[in-house]
Amino acid sequence: MRWERCPHCALPGLFPNVRAAEAPAEREALVRRYRRAKQIAIGRGAGEKVAQFEEAAANSKAVMARPMRELDRLVSSDQELIPSYYGLLAGQVRLPHGNEWDGLRGIADEALFLGYKEHIRFAALSLDGQGLSSYGECFFVLRDTMIGHRASVYEENSAISLQKHGYEPPLGHRATWSERARLCVAKLAGRMRATTPRDEFSHLLQHPGRSSKEDSFVEVHVWGPMTIRTIGRILVRKQRRQAARKAIRDRLKGSGVKLEEIG
Repeated sequence: MRWERCPHCALPGLFPNVRAAEAPAEREALVRRYRRAKQIAIGRGAGEKVAQFEEAAANSKAVMARPMRELDRLVSSDQELIPSYYGLLAGQVRLPHGNEWDGLRGIADEALFLGYKEHIRFAALSLDGQGLSSYGECFFVLRDTMIGHRASVYEENSAISLQKHGYEPPLGHRATWSERARLCVAKLAGRMRATTPRDEFSHLLQHPGRSSKEDSFVEVHVWGPMTIRTIGRILVRKQRRQAARKAIRDRLKGSGVKLEEIG
């Protein structure tokens, strides 16, 4: 059994996903990948640009993309929870999609989160607060203070990645929240040139594909429950009805959550 608290004294311990990312073999493999990526970048004249990207990635946020109906529910009360994938199914809130994603997700989660998959919520790293619209039209920017101690990051969509690796998680492809910039460099330094403009960093870190299967992002795994108070900012499209936006903004008063409109 895996414990998020000590079974003897009940003091808080490391959350299991964070403990997995902190395993010595995992961290050593990540450091090797990170250092090699930086050395190669320096050799082709992109060292300074990679250093700038690493600095930006160190301040990246975890963003969840959700449908508008989820926002409507969450703003109704700070006792409303953001469910995990398995919470949705167990609570009979929705049926499985019945496509290949359900199968891939289940097998991958058993490999990555053995014994605690039902506690994991998924997000993606972002530099501009936006998420992947294939998962929903509004974006929840999570507060570092609420998730940093219980979050880990994975190099890409874990359902697809684990399938490619025969459901044996490769070492050095996940990291703690505090070391997320290293993982970003290990993954993306090879795509940068000395001439890469800083305003392309956001697209480099996260961008949509032709389908959700082709979306490119660094996945965030957060252990445990979330409410509206876990969120710092919410971004919605301007084309949403003004009356609906005003109603949501009014209900957010007192929660400390900002509602922002994007084009």
